[in-house]
This record gives sequence, C-alpha cells and structure tokens, in this order.
Amino acid sequence: MEGGLPLGINPIYLLAQLLNLVILFVVLYKFLFKRFLMTLNERSARIQKGLEDAEIAAKRAAEAEEEYQRRIEQAERERRAILAQATREGEKIREEILARAQEEAKQLVLEAKADIERQREQAMSELRKQVADLTLMATTRVIGQVLDEEAHRRLIDDVLAEMGELE
Repeated sequence: MEGGLPLGINPIYLLAQLLNLVILFVVLYKFLFKRFLMTLNERSARIQKGLEDAEIAAKRAAEAEEEYQRRIEQAERERRAILAQATREGEKIREEILARAQEEAKQLVLEAKADIERQREQAMSELRKQVADLTLMATTRVIGQVLDEEAHRRLIDDVLAEMGELE
C-alpha cells in the first residue's frame, strides 16, 4: 500500500473524482435538471388544466343531455296535447257531420212523405176523373141515352161523394 487506502484507492483521485462529480451535478442541475423540472412542472400543469377542462366539458355535456331530455319530454307532451286536441276536434266535426246528415235525412224523409202525399192526391184525382169518365160511359150504355150535362155532373158528384165517405 503505497500512499493510499486499502483496496488500492488513492485518496487524491477519490477527492478529485468526488469534486468532478459535484461539479457535474451542479452543472447538470443548473442547466439540465432545472429545465427538465420546469418542463415536467409545465406538463403537469397542462395535464391538470386538461383534466379540469375535461371535467367542465363533462359537466356541460351532462347539462346539455339533461336539457335535451327536457326538450324531448316537452316535445312529447306537446305532441300528446296536439294529438288529443286533434282527436277532440275530429270527434266534434264527426258529430257535426253526423247531426247534419241526420237532419238532411229527416228533411229528405219529410220531403219524400210530402211527395208521396202529393202523388197520392194526384192519383186519387186522376182516379176520380177516370171513374167519372167510366161512370159516364157506363150510364150512357146502361140507360141508352145521354143525360144532359148538368144532370150527369150531379150524378157523378154524388157517386164521388159516396166514394169519399167510403175511404
């Protein structure tokens, strides 16, 4: 061991190595580690900001989803209300049309009855006229002579009066 420590360690070299190591750490800390730490801090701050922004965006998305759901529900309520209103109006219109149709049917029945009555009266008038003519022809043949017009009409009126009593 010549001028040194056991295991062949030279203290002067060791001290020089330690001094070099300290100088290297100081230089690295001053020029490299500070910048590296600043970059890491900035990156960490950006990540934190991104997480905060993502959380805000998630809250906004949730609020937008809630607003969307509220609007969907409101639209559904409005749709149901409009459908109910349309149903009520359709039912009202149907009832009005039905009432109008029933009124028209009643009117048609009344008109038909009146028309039938008119036709019946007309037929009865025609029948009386034909009966009068047939009676005139029959009496002329039976009697063999023609009555005067006045007597003949009286006879016809009497027959028609008797027929009217039989109805």
